[in-house]
Amino acid sequence: MPRRPDSGHIDLAEVFHRVQQEMLAQLSVGKLFEHASTAGAATEHHWLQLFDRYLPKRYRSAPAFVIDSTGRRSRQIDIAIFDNLYTPPLFPHSSGLHLPAESIYAVFEIKPTFSRQWLRDAAEKAASVRALRRTSVSVIGRPKTSPPPILAGLLATTSVWTPRTFAANLRRALKFGSERTARSALDNLKGSSRLAALCAIHRLDIGCCLEHGAFEDTRISSPDQSLVFFIIRLLDRLRAMGTAPAIDWSSYFE
Repeated sequence: MPRRPDSGHIDLAEVFHRVQQEMLAQLSVGKLFEHASTAGAATEHHWLQLFDRYLPKRYRSAPAFVIDSTGRRSRQIDIAIFDNLYTPPLFPHSSGLHLPAESIYAVFEIKPTFSRQWLRDAAEKAASVRALRRTSVSVIGRPKTSPPPILAGLLATTSVWTPRTFAANLRRALKFGSERTARSALDNLKGSSRLAALCAIHRLDIGCCLEHGAFEDTRISSPDQSLVFFIIRLLDRLRAMGTAPAIDWSSYFE
């Protein structure tokens, strides 16, 4: 039987769509066998495998706590994307990976569904990281730089909304959720500037709901392009952030 001629083309959208369907099938099968207490760990494992497959090796992803030079620590992060070239993990032992805040590019919360509650929880986790102090020093050939804002988002298999209402509900949740979460974090509101700062650290930038769509800011993909939209936009956002700043290690042990 003659071989089909090589077209010289590849349909990247279709490749990612099939990876998306494969991932959904694996998560669906897992629900049949895994106890509820381990289902979350299995889902986390699939997302970690995805990042390991598609992110450049300058990045690494893992569950972690994030710490700063003042001794503060974030809440436990389901997946942190961090510098894998210049920044060593601190205290990588059984109590959990601890990463300096300067090394963090992005943090993601993993939940079974997209909902207002889980979006709010992801925003609170993000704020616990963004509130940490990040140092920076100059090195040979590279001046001192201000660390770029850390990306944050939510990853899930499905949502509490229907495919038809997903985009509208998600836009409302993202628009009003950060302000509502920020207001709840205020003991006494003392001006719009303080609220604006809290809204910024509670902001969710990017995320993926495999069954219903992915988002970046206010852009929301179609359900069949969830994974390709998420991965391509994440890669572009990471590229725009450049390299993690050089850490002022002396500030950690003053």
